[in-house]
Amino acid sequence: MEARPEKVFHVGKHIKDELHTRGWTQSDLACIMGRKASEISNLMSGRRQLSPGLAQELGAILGRTAEYWLNIDNAYRLSQTDYVDQAVVLRLELFRYPFKEMQKRHWIAETQNIKELQQEMDRFLDGDLGKPMSDFYELPFAASFKRTIKESSLNNAEKAWLARARQLAHACPVAKFNENSIPALKIELRRLAAKTQAVHRVPELLTGAGIRYVVVEPLLNVKIDGAAFWLDASSPVIAMSLRFDNIGSFWFALLHELDHIEHKDAFSFDDLQSKSDDEAEKRASDNAANLLVPKQELEAFIRACAPRYSEARINNLATRLQIHPGIIVGQLQHCGELSYAAHRKLLTKVRDLVTQLAFTDGWDQPVPKLHG
Repeated sequence: MEARPEKVFHVGKHIKDELHTRGWTQSDLACIMGRKASEISNLMSGRRQLSPGLAQELGAILGRTAEYWLNIDNAYRLSQTDYVDQAVVLRLELFRYPFKEMQKRHWIAETQNIKELQQEMDRFLDGDLGKPMSDFYELPFAASFKRTIKESSLNNAEKAWLARARQLAHACPVAKFNENSIPALKIELRRLAAKTQAVHRVPELLTGAGIRYVVVEPLLNVKIDGAAFWLDASSPVIAMSLRFDNIGSFWFALLHELDHIEHKDAFSFDDLQSKSDDEAEKRASDNAANLLVPKQELEAFIRACAPRYSEARINNLATRLQIHPGIIVGQLQHCGELSYAAHRKLLTKVRDLVTQLAFTDGWDQPVPKLHG
């Protein structure tokens, strides 16, 4: 049986007990304090809140500290209300999203009116205001995502980023998707990974294979490198943040997400894989890395060269494998053989090349016209 909470009495009850031990009346207390009898009567009945000044006087007359008397009064008044206005809860949930940054990016209308802001956020996130507040503005679709931090759940900035990627994907024109074309697509993409300039062809290749490809500049606190999700059973999407602007990160994140599409991860909420260390994520990472630089080749290179990974040796391996040397650097960094400061010259920037033709939101690129 659950214990009942202890009843909390207002400060007047405690004052009355102290007066009783001294043989005093309320009138005596009013006289000592130099206050009107009505003031003391209201205090004793709980109609008047105890002020710091009165608490100091009670402490001097009845003993204890002013804090003691204030704590009694505060505890009583808190016990009289267990209700928090749901409007306050709603405003809190809204402010937990980076809505000012979203307004700056023109994702939602610029307004400070809470009702209008609520409508904007509900429209943008496909929220359901009838949901319990614990589920408020949960992402309304499943997604697999690659992150560099080991956290199982998305933060609100990441939910907003994914929602924007989904909006952009709806407007992205694509050919009809055929899952049987993915192996050939992977071969062609791997061929492009040899040259820096070839990355600008990636959007065309993906959309030609029926995979919507969008790039969305990350909001503050977005730690997602890429995500894969489905608009419907025949419409897969790869979204990338390009938050690390180098060729190694680009190709690894792209092929990681393509592996999710190939295996239909996050095809529905039922098979959503969201942990960075789960089976689907490990498989996607291993497959992406092995497609770019075969595992046996990388291990043989490490055995032969560690710890002296000179630029010449990296370039020789890259030439033999027909892969960009920056991708090898990225692999060596990922497995702890190189520091992230090593061979930065080989980690060529690719963001400007990718966003030339990709459906892009960010970096001052003109945003494609979205409907709805």
